[in-house]
Amino acid sequence: MHILEIGADQDGDESGSARAAEAAFRTVPRDHTTFLVWRITESNTELLPRNHYGTFYDAEAYLVYSCSLPGQPAGPDVIRREIKENGNGELLERHIHSWGGERSGALAGLALRRGIQLAAYLAAPTVIHREAVTKETPRLLSYFRDGIRILRSGSANLNGTARLYRVRGRRPVLVQLEPVSWSQLATDGVFVLDTSSLLVLWLGRTANLVEKIFGAKIAYRMARGADKGMMARRIAIAHDGYEQTLPASDRALLDALLELRARALRPAAPPADPPRPARLYRATQPPRVAPITVPSQRPAARLEEIKRAPLFREDLADDGVYIVDSGSRGVWAWVGPTATGAAARGALAAARGLARARRMTVPVSAAPAGREPLEFAALFHNWRWCDARRDGRLRAARSATTRLDAVSLATNAWLAAEAQLPDDGSGALRVWRVRRRSGDAEDVNKEALAEVERAQAAVFYDRDCYIVLYTYHAPTGDQTVLYYWMGGSSPNDLRNLGAKEAKDLYTKLGRSPVQAWVYQGKEPAHFLQIFKGRMITYVGSATDYDPTGRRVLAPSRVLIRVSGQYAREARGVEVRDGGAGGGDAGSGGACYVLRDGARAWVWCAASATGDEREVAKNMAATEHTLVMQGKEKPDFWTALGNRRHLLVPSPLKEVQRPLPPRLFYVSLGVPAQYSFEEIVSFSQYDLAPEMVGVVDAHDAVFVWLGQHCCPRAKEDPRSIALAYLAQDPAARDACTPILALSQGREPPHFTGFFPLWKQSMWKGHKTFSAIISALEGKAIIQSGNSAIQSGNSANRFDQYEKYPLAVLKGPKDHLPPDVDPLTKELYLTHDDFVSTFSMPYNEFRSLPGWKQKDLKKSVGLF
Repeated sequence: MHILEIGADQDGDESGSARAAEAAFRTVPRDHTTFLVWRITESNTELLPRNHYGTFYDAEAYLVYSCSLPGQPAGPDVIRREIKENGNGELLERHIHSWGGERSGALAGLALRRGIQLAAYLAAPTVIHREAVTKETPRLLSYFRDGIRILRSGSANLNGTARLYRVRGRRPVLVQLEPVSWSQLATDGVFVLDTSSLLVLWLGRTANLVEKIFGAKIAYRMARGADKGMMARRIAIAHDGYEQTLPASDRALLDALLELRARALRPAAPPADPPRPARLYRATQPPRVAPITVPSQRPAARLEEIKRAPLFREDLADDGVYIVDSGSRGVWAWVGPTATGAAARGALAAARGLARARRMTVPVSAAPAGREPLEFAALFHNWRWCDARRDGRLRAARSATTRLDAVSLATNAWLAAEAQLPDDGSGALRVWRVRRRSGDAEDVNKEALAEVERAQAAVFYDRDCYIVLYTYHAPTGDQTVLYYWMGGSSPNDLRNLGAKEAKDLYTKLGRSPVQAWVYQGKEPAHFLQIFKGRMITYVGSATDYDPTGRRVLAPSRVLIRVSGQYAREARGVEVRDGGAGGGDAGSGGACYVLRDGARAWVWCAASATGDEREVAKNMAATEHTLVMQGKEKPDFWTALGNRRHLLVPSPLKEVQRPLPPRLFYVSLGVPAQYSFEEIVSFSQYDLAPEMVGVVDAHDAVFVWLGQHCCPRAKEDPRSIALAYLAQDPAARDACTPILALSQGREPPHFTGFFPLWKQSMWKGHKTFSAIISALEGKAIIQSGNSAIQSGNSANRFDQYEKYPLAVLKGPKDHLPPDVDPLTKELYLTHDDFVSTFSMPYNEFRSLPGWKQKDLKKSVGLF
């Protein structure tokens, strides 16, 4: 195991918690929901007025305090009210954030010490965050619905100097950049150039569409001026590589500021580091000698790596202090409830020391036991989430949903979300088995899908794959779910064939169904519900019993282990010597179904509950004999034969309480590269038709596709979910069920995750092209470069990296590695292409091949 001896610098010194609280904190209510922001100076802690919230200067430091109810919105709009934490389940969630700009110097450390003083004054469990500039925690960003602004101190002058800003993220962060030059601009960014007479909105070629829209809105607010009346300045839209197409006056101003001939953009941000599982360290006092020493003014802790993800709550001892390194999502310190005072006070310093040792610029946070925020709890598997209100909902979902149909669940969407049921499973059902084609001439002509004659028989085999089409009637009309089920022992080539067939069927159905990819043993509740609690997975393939594979017959002599207490939990799996099917090897149950020809027995262990027995009897589905453990008769033992050792009852597992859902905004980079930004305390307003969102329900992952999102996301939403699971530092199971749904077709077990879902939310939504046309004072037209207008650079020319003409004319050996020497013209910007060939690319492309070659030879690009 890796061992680090970590040092801490003075700005992380937590000895300040022992000092008397400053006068500025004495008016902070200890037991009220509230939101406050202070500016930190060497001699003062200044409480800021509300109209200054969300604006930070890079040479200053700030302290942000939020106190709210768990799961409820926090921020400037929180209503101040008293909450008595008297053990009735209602707890306050307190967060302190210290933020220091890049040029704040010692003030950043001072802000952290003041934050520790505030926590000491509150005398209540509080999570402390030390923020990283431009990599702020999602929780801090969640307080400011319109985003935050990071400005250069001393640059707010009125002498007409131009200022340059970059827009980042779904909860936008507006960062002021200096100096104003091409070196600040990048093809994957959105920038606003602010001058005294004109605002230029510069849109990078590969920039995210959501950031483009936020950039347009921010430019509009800047143009309106302080009085927020009519626009005081004009706005010009400059597209990456199309700057020469601007009106002459706007082009001249841009040229004076940036010199268009010297155009040389900063390359796009490199791909993020490969994801790695979270690492758990135990913090102790350092011995005299350590293997690795990080220089510091004083020793803070000795960190011993004890485990890598998957992590569990049982890995944390109550008397210990632990550090969790979750990579780009930050470093966490956890303080056990009985940890010693010295160790607890050094927790945050140890976490900061680890971040420095790893050379990571990420937020660092410390959470006390019992008040862990969702972001921390999600790093662990099977974390018991304490929320009295949600516990009541979970109990209601388990007891009531068997009596609720699609109409009732649509009305009570929160109930559908907790139970993960859009209806009661009484809709229409069709099932196809995916079959592999052999090389025989007869078999090549057969279809890859064989429809199962008796779909409700619920017979599956672990070496097969199946497509399940389910239709039910909802208040908004018929809804369809297209499930693709993969057996635990099915080969990869069969899975790939089935995925292709499922996608083809989805396309034939008009791309309207909810798509779902599920694996054996991980079936979601609704998938089990539509088979009425009788789904059984057998070992082998359906062709072992019927060569056509259409009848999907069950074996005549079989032992089935049954698990679950309700129909939406019930699954049966055949057990044999050597283990059960690949996807159910770890499942347990206290009841078994034994079949021998026409006879059937239901064997129940002494530990089986009444609900488990009823599930097993329902799964037998035929005349059967109930057998209790210890009261077996000879005919049962005879039918069981030498399989007696397989009757191994498992105790009833405690009902899991999944963590509350989390929403992530998906940023699409180059193909197969995705980044995910969490949106804390989310609502439907955080979704937008131009975005792709991932809702992590922990037992399943939902991919929401906005109407105007990138076409690449609509073609392969499953890859987005798989990338999310792979990047999760909690080391998630790649076989987690994945559901993809489109805007306007959301089922209630998805909308129930959002408070107050409105079907008419985006009825009057303005597209990107409409926003741009409005900013330019033009009518909305669909001419010219439609890809530029829509915001999605989908045309072939704009998808290529761009280089200066001189680079492309150079020797072949000196060309950038991604340049194809046969098509150098594709790597020119639009403006360079027009100046070189005296025509736009679309016109050049329409020329005969020989003419294109002659033109490329004449300009030195062949």
